[in-house]
Formats: sequence, structure tokens, C-alpha cells
Amino acid sequence: MDNWEKLQQYKERLLQEKMEQKIKLTLEWEAEKERRKIEEEKLKQIKEENMKKHQEFLENLQNFMAGDSCEPPKELNYVCDTRPGAEMCTFFSKTATCRFGDQCSRNHQYPSISNVLLAKNFYAHFGLDNMFENNEYDADIMLEYDENETYKEFEEFFCDVLTEFEKFGKIVQFKVCKNYEKHLRGNTYIEYADLRCAVAAYRFLNSRWYGGRQLSLQFCNIRSWRNAICGLQAKQRCHKGRSCNFLHIFRNPNNLFSLQKLPEENYIPRRRTPPRSWRWSESPETEIPKRTKSSREANDEEKKNRERRRSHKRKLRKD
Repeated sequence: MDNWEKLQQYKERLLQEKMEQKIKLTLEWEAEKERRKIEEEKLKQIKEENMKKHQEFLENLQNFMAGDSCEPPKELNYVCDTRPGAEMCTFFSKTATCRFGDQCSRNHQYPSISNVLLAKNFYAHFGLDNMFENNEYDADIMLEYDENETYKEFEEFFCDVLTEFEKFGKIVQFKVCKNYEKHLRGNTYIEYADLRCAVAAYRFLNSRWYGGRQLSLQFCNIRSWRNAICGLQAKQRCHKGRSCNFLHIFRNPNNLFSLQKLPEENYIPRRRTPPRSWRWSESPETEIPKRTKSSREANDEEKKNRERRRSHKRKLRKD
């Protein structure tokens, strides 16, 4: 009898514990459902608020771009620091570039918007890429891509690109680098007189294609062009040569945007390249084939090349 009662009590206790566990799980499930419901409502509210803020931002940006507002949206007035609190990188502060990139131990500050646009490595040319790397290419080949050839190509690039960027407003500075260092080589800086013009150019041209290359624009701060540009480069007296971290720039056609000139003294040169050479697009395109040379032109050019090679070899023997 006692064993039977103990067995019944044990069964009742198990049943009680089972009921309590079931009630506990039910309460926990109800609490979890309530928590999820509250969380979903919060997320929905946050999403609606973000959509509202984004819509307000677009309206403010549109008003700013249309000239109805003097100030840009406050959401755009911020600076991104790569290493907050660290010492400022001297070279980045002056040139908006650094050989170490964002891995630099010092701080780089990126403005959200500014009057100056930077297109990294935008101008590319065989002579520019290899003018310092004579070990990898035969001297006869490099003779055909001397600085004159590189500059001639630059003039076409200058007229092409300047004309396109001028569609968005007055440009007060336009500089293209011919440095050897890859973080500076071919960098193109465009400074607008009006902030909204720079924003419009960025919105329309960023990620578009030109000459088979995708344009990647970013805003940057150049506080002083004289401090950014190597002062000895123009006189060919830069003792750092290929290792210089200041801007070695091409001379613009007609000295346009020269630092010695006032902005109103600058004038736009006539476009030299024909319309068919335009290569701006939203997707990559193949290069337009160049005009085929006549046999006479080809023979004349071959004679010139042979003479240049002979002259170069005679010079090497003398040395």
C-alpha cells in the first residue's frame, strides 16, 4: 500500500512538473512573440523615418542643385576620418593622396562634398606608364613614346575632358599629374567655382566610361595649389625625381589655369579633336579605330624611326 501511494505521488509530481514546464514554455513563447512584434514595429518605424529623411534629403539636394537653397543639405556636411584622433598625414592634407592609402598610420580626412573633384589615375598613356621603366622595355620602343608624344596625347585628353566637365559650371582649376608614383600617376583634379556644380558633375559623371576606362570620382580638399604642386618640377630641378610625393603636373595648353594667372585671364582653347573621338558613355566601349596611314606616310615614319634608332645607338657608343 505504501509503495502504491508513493508511486501515485511520484506520478503526480511528474505531471505537475510537466504542466509547470509547459506553462513556462508557453509564457516564454508569448513573451518572444511580443518582443518580436515590438522589434518589428520599431524596425518599421525606423524604416519609415529613414525613408522620410531620405525623401527630405533628396528634396533639399534638389533645391540646392536648382539654386533655391544657398546651403547644401546638412547630411552632406561631414568629414570621414580614417584614424580619428591620430596626427594628420602631411602629404594627404596637401595633395589629397598618400602612397600608403588608408593603411597610413596617420589620419586622412575625406570631405563628403567639396569644390574639388579627384579622378585617380584617369589619364593613362604608354609613355607615362613606362617612361621611368627602361629596364622592362627596349630603348628603341621607348624612343617612340618620348615626352613629346605623351604631351600630344595629353592635349587631346585635356580638351576632351575639360569640355565635358565644363558642362556643369565654371572651372577655376584643372591639373593632371605626370608623376611616376602610382598613387599620383595620371591623377586629374577639377576645381569648380561653385559647390553645386561640383556635386552635379559628380552625380552625372561618376562611374561613367571614357576611352575604355571607368571614371571614379571623389571629393577632396586642396587648400593651396602652390603647396600641393612641386615647385622645382617646372624647372626640372626636383631632387626627389620619381619618388616625389608632390604633384608633378602637365603644362596645360595655352597655360590655361596657370597659377601665375588670375582666373579671369584664363581662356578656353578650341577643341582639337574631332567629334568622333568622344568616348563618354555609361558602359564600356571599344576604341574608335585610327585612320589608316598611306604607304607614303608609313615609309616616311619608318625612315624617321630608323634615323632615331641610329642616333640613339651612336649616342650609346659614345657614352
